[in-house]
Amino acid sequence: MSTEPMQRRRSTRQKVNRWSLALLGIIVLGIVVFLLIPAPVNPALWSAPAAPSFENEGPWKENSKLSSAELVTDRVKYPEFITFDAEGRLYTGDSDGKIYRVAFDTTGKAQPAEVFADTHGTPNGLKFDAAGNLIVADIQKGLLSIDPEGNVEVLTNQVEEGPIYLANELDIAKDGSIYFSDTSNYGKVMFKEIAENKPHGRLLKYDPLTRETTVLLRDLYFANGVALSAEEDFVLVAESYHYQLTRYWLKGAKQGTSDLFTENIAGFPDNITRDAQGHFWVGVFTTRLSFADYMHSHPWLAATMSKVPQSLLNGASRPVKHGLVAEYGLEGELVTSWHDPEGTLYGVTTAVSQGGYLYLGTAPGGSQGVHRVLLNP
Repeated sequence: MSTEPMQRRRSTRQKVNRWSLALLGIIVLGIVVFLLIPAPVNPALWSAPAAPSFENEGPWKENSKLSSAELVTDRVKYPEFITFDAEGRLYTGDSDGKIYRVAFDTTGKAQPAEVFADTHGTPNGLKFDAAGNLIVADIQKGLLSIDPEGNVEVLTNQVEEGPIYLANELDIAKDGSIYFSDTSNYGKVMFKEIAENKPHGRLLKYDPLTRETTVLLRDLYFANGVALSAEEDFVLVAESYHYQLTRYWLKGAKQGTSDLFTENIAGFPDNITRDAQGHFWVGVFTTRLSFADYMHSHPWLAATMSKVPQSLLNGASRPVKHGLVAEYGLEGELVTSWHDPEGTLYGVTTAVSQGGYLYLGTAPGGSQGVHRVLLNP
């Protein structure tokens, strides 16, 4: 029997073994180099409170109130925020810079969406002022005013001789003062900021008479939704990364101070709106991520994860496919929660009570289009 085939097989195995060892060496070397690279952030230790259970009795108990949501329009892919004008027409922005308007017929049926304006940025918060101008918080452009013809004016993009990094959400007081969030000096949503677990957001105020912008609150954990109380004695701002709503007092004995309005929300709170009862509706972009909470209590893990390129983490940061909205009372008590456990509607950013419906918006990563559900089916 010839030994030549056996020698060839032996030679092939040896080559495979050498390549395998070389590949293993490269992988081990890569891991060592990755671990030795300094972390871009120095994470803060935080023991996040245990997330509320959706199974226990109480206002967080899971239901299907959002599962019956009907589509209002799908021309808008990601309607981050929703507002209405005096005629009851719906306005919302999309991530491509366009702001859309949706009218309704006498039966309440939505008409085709039409483009109202284009900020050439990313419009998030929207609300009409007393003069009929649409005030917009645009994460790229700053605080804007759009007149009824769709002409765009920049109100402010600077504060304290520095930039407004990420104008996000807003509310307008009866005197015209505009309260809005500057989410983070990172300038965009980054996993690295979650890993760092340090506050980089602010609550700002714009005075239309003096055209001055001032800082009311600093050191917020991803400042997001903003809403005034019915009496305008305080303004709320969502701190998404710490699952809480912070209250800043505008009047009374506590004027100029802040405290917690509510905490331990069952996810990442996004926008806040106020209804006719004075209750606050909060869109919860995603339910709690157990890995994020674990990472906060283990800074070494957070530091390691902060080295991973953002592009590799985009998929991991998508919202859980569980639609969630929370309604809070005047003293910060949770009144009820609305769920879509099947995840047909998820990534909810906004819930607006209007004309017997709850209108719902989303952001990139979530489901698409403006939806609504009956408030009292």
